[in-house]
Amino acid sequence: MVALLARSRSSTPAAALSGILVGLAVVSLYFGAGLLIAGWSVSEFLAHLSIDALGYLLAMIALAIAFVGLPIAIFLRFDLLTPLVVLVVVILGWLTVGAVQGILSLQTIFGLALYAVYLSPIPLVLYAILGGGEYLFRIRTNGR
Repeated sequence: MVALLARSRSSTPAAALSGILVGLAVVSLYFGAGLLIAGWSVSEFLAHLSIDALGYLLAMIALAIAFVGLPIAIFLRFDLLTPLVVLVVVILGWLTVGAVQGILSLQTIFGLALYAVYLSPIPLVLYAILGGGEYLFRIRTNGR
């Protein structure tokens, strides 16, 4: 039988809580910067708020928390680096796309972040595939 990979000192609840808190911090910074830098109007937002829009907003917040928090939780619990590398590559990739297109400014970062969250299921799948591959590689190399 193959021995399982040794886990880090972080417990599963502590790693999950850390990932969720970092994800919430990123979402909070996004909204705070939108209010301060992009001049978002809270009254206009509340005037157009409906049940559908609220559900959509909550789903996008959950995706953003998973997109940022999951690689951090995986790293803290299993010491796997590939999900963190994927996260950094995706963030730098979106910033590079904005810079190459000539649209990178303080206001357009919000739109690029929204596109990144729209497409976050792709990095989530990459976290699973590459993180699982790293996990299996470590099991096989530590087992020998």
